[in-house]
Amino acid sequence: MITYIFLAGLLIFAVSSIYFYVTGKTKNGLNTAFLVSFVTLISYVLMWQGNLTVVTQSGEPIFWTRWLFYALSCTLLMVEIASLKEIEGGRLVQVLYLTATVMVTGFLAARDLTAVRWIHFAISSVAYILLVANILSVRTNGSQWVHSYIFFGWTVFPIVFLLAPTGLGLIGAAVANLLYLLLDLYTKIIFNVQLSRTS
Repeated sequence: MITYIFLAGLLIFAVSSIYFYVTGKTKNGLNTAFLVSFVTLISYVLMWQGNLTVVTQSGEPIFWTRWLFYALSCTLLMVEIASLKEIEGGRLVQVLYLTATVMVTGFLAARDLTAVRWIHFAISSVAYILLVANILSVRTNGSQWVHSYIFFGWTVFPIVFLLAPTGLGLIGAAVANLLYLLLDLYTKIIFNVQLSRTS
């Protein structure tokens, strides 16, 4: 079943990459909507191939490359959110750094099957809380809709991580990866479609 989930993600993000490449708006020569979809497409190709995994004691695979690609795609998403919220200068650098920190420590937590993963998860969680606090504290006209993506999209990722084989193992890898696919659709494709309509 996991193979089919990744194949679906691969096909969906192939289509969205083409769509955003053709229709995406560029800002300073950067089409972030296309890049986010294209990076996510590459991530799904690697996970579909299935070579880069670790396996838990219960036999559940963990596709740890996901978080490396999230470090790229989510940092690009944060560029879009920061632009919408008019975050610039040092504060922009800070939110981009926090975004990358969340994802890289998420990768370390996913890759490590020992108790050390909880240290990485804790660091990732603190960085995430600081990131969200930074974003939500900035109030600009026409940007409030972004908050629903943070609350109902981004915040669900660490919950899935915690419940999945990467954390407590309360849900299996297939369910976790299906949830990640749905979250990817919401926070990357639907978000960018809405962003293109509001900008």
